[in-house]
Amino acid sequence: MDELRIRESVAEVLEVLPEELTEEVELESFVTYDSTAQLSLMVCLSDLSGQLFDLARLQKLRTFGDVLALMEESSRNGQGS
Repeated sequence: MDELRIRESVAEVLEVLPEELTEEVELESFVTYDSTAQLSLMVCLSDLSGQLFDLARLQKLRTFGDVLALMEESSRNGQGS
C-alpha cells in the first residue's frame, strides 16, 4: 500500500497538511477529528484498501502510525475487519 496515498487521503479527511501526519501524531490532536471524521476515515480507508473496516476497530486507532499499520496488515492479510 502506498504510504503517500494514505497520508494524502487521511490529511484530506482531517483537513490538515499531509506533512502534519507523522507516525507519532495522535489523531485526536486535530480539532477536526470527531465522530464525523471517524466515519469519513472508515470510508476512506475502506476505499483505499478495497476492504470493509468496522468503526469499532477504527476507534482503536490512536496515531497515524496505527493507521499505517492497519493498512499494511490489511494489505498482507487481505482482511479489513
